[in-house]
Amino acid sequence: MLRISIEEDGIELRLLLEGRLEESLVPELEKLFAEQMSRSTARPVIVDLSGLTGMDEAGESSLQKLYERGATLRCADVMNTYLVERMAHGSMKPLQAPCRPCHSNETRETKQMEEK
Repeated sequence: MLRISIEEDGIELRLLLEGRLEESLVPELEKLFAEQMSRSTARPVIVDLSGLTGMDEAGESSLQKLYERGATLRCADVMNTYLVERMAHGSMKPLQAPCRPCHSNETRETKQMEEK
């Protein structure tokens, strides 16, 4: 089961994921992300993985697509941070270990700072 909450302020719009991201839930996440991206052209859309307890290959692939479409993936847990860093550097291969909860680390912002 996956719960997706939307939080927004004047600076950013956040999609908070809680639970397990599996293939059957990917279309809903991608649809919601596309809707929010079209609504929030001036603000970044953050996909917060803090409450994500795991994902299958389809979930991992979906997060890669969201990242490529401009999402910032927020995460601090070691496993999810590793996953997000692999996405940022383009070296995606399916992981066999489950993801654990994370809290905060702006991977897209970190990458942008590294490029400067």
